[in-house]
Amino acid sequence: MPLSHVDREPLKIYPAPPSARKACKDPVGAVTESQLAVLDPTGERKAMFDYRRNPRSVKTGDIVRVTFKNGDPFNGIVMSIKLRGIETSFLMRNELTRVAVEMSVKVFSPNVNSVEIVQRSEKKRRRARLYFLRDKKHDRRSVENIVASYVRQKKAFLGGGNRRR
Repeated sequence: MPLSHVDREPLKIYPAPPSARKACKDPVGAVTESQLAVLDPTGERKAMFDYRRNPRSVKTGDIVRVTFKNGDPFNGIVMSIKLRGIETSFLMRNELTRVAVEMSVKVFSPNVNSVEIVQRSEKKRRRARLYFLRDKKHDRRSVENIVASYVRQKKAFLGGGNRRR
């Protein structure tokens, strides 16, 4: 004999599984922050390239010296900065043995040992990207003399200069 709807047992309704969205509102941001904690524990590099909040940060037109883990430094004029979180990079230009060289450097790369500002740009730039420096008319050529004098001043200031008596 069939049961009527009154005689049936009520159906069990199970709760929905917990949502990952409630546990972590911004998963991409959380992963980025964890990577930044490993690659830049002091937050120094992030502040160095955060020109929106830090007025002393690197800007286009500045002369920068980047030292890599293998000890090789590369000096150049910052042509552009791409703020992409953990993928933040900047493009530098210099002249080596009469050949113009451009190098893109990832700020948070483990191969980058240090980034130093050698000289600030003389005047405020009106452009975010200085690709016009590729033209002969605007090219600054080599910045080696400026960097060499900066290194000499730094050694003298830190007491590591060669003194002759």
